[in-house]
Amino acid sequence: MNKEFETFLIKKSKQSGEEIVPVVFDNKKYWLKKARSTKSLFSHRFFYFLTKFEILFPVENKTAKEAMEYETSKIKKFKTLGLNTPLVVFQNSDFFVLEDCGKNVNSYIRKRDITKEKMYFFIDKVILELSKIHNSKQFHGGAQARNFTFKEDKIYAIDLEDSFKDDVDLKLLQFRDFLLLLLSFTKTRANFELDFNYIIDKYITLTKNYEFKKRLKNLANKLSFFIFLSDIKFINKILGRDGKSFFKLLKILKNLES
Repeated sequence: MNKEFETFLIKKSKQSGEEIVPVVFDNKKYWLKKARSTKSLFSHRFFYFLTKFEILFPVENKTAKEAMEYETSKIKKFKTLGLNTPLVVFQNSDFFVLEDCGKNVNSYIRKRDITKEKMYFFIDKVILELSKIHNSKQFHGGAQARNFTFKEDKIYAIDLEDSFKDDVDLKLLQFRDFLLLLLSFTKTRANFELDFNYIIDKYITLTKNYEFKKRLKNLANKLSFFIFLSDIKFINKILGRDGKSFFKLLKILKNLES
């Protein structure tokens, strides 16, 4: 490690109050990520207790340093498995630094003027990368579109700090990954509706997780009462954007083709 580079990074870390800081050194871009703790919000834990909705399955509580060690170790493990993650170029007890791996996928698919061709280009790419992760008997933990980036025709997985207790079934975590990805796809601003049957079938074809489609429909049916409540005018008004996206996904899943 270049001592000048290390000194530069430590200075940048102290100067910025942000948790994630873009830095440029010798005309190369990097991302400095400070150690941060992980935990589920009380509301997530409470609603998971009520609904058992997998997307709300609580993450493991970890200190900032524990979370950083977990994430950097997972990044390195993914690399040994041939999965696309950015290279860890520096790490100390307070932060780590990643090579630049492009803009997050959300920045592309949430454009109002995106074409169908471009939309499905990114959807196919992300589904392929998530499938590679799952086929390697791994999980992402936060598989929204914003936690995948695109550079030089490759999709990279980022923000891998979320973990779960060792006794949690891997298939449940993979199902949770897929639900998070589907939920993020409901938030596009395109002037056309996405074909979720295509998206789901594409993932299932790549992973052979055939039971996931039935699990998706069963989940929506189980939460039918909440879907009904979400359509009540005064409740719909207080849901907020994330809440509305959540119920939009449930309605989509309820109407999936067999």
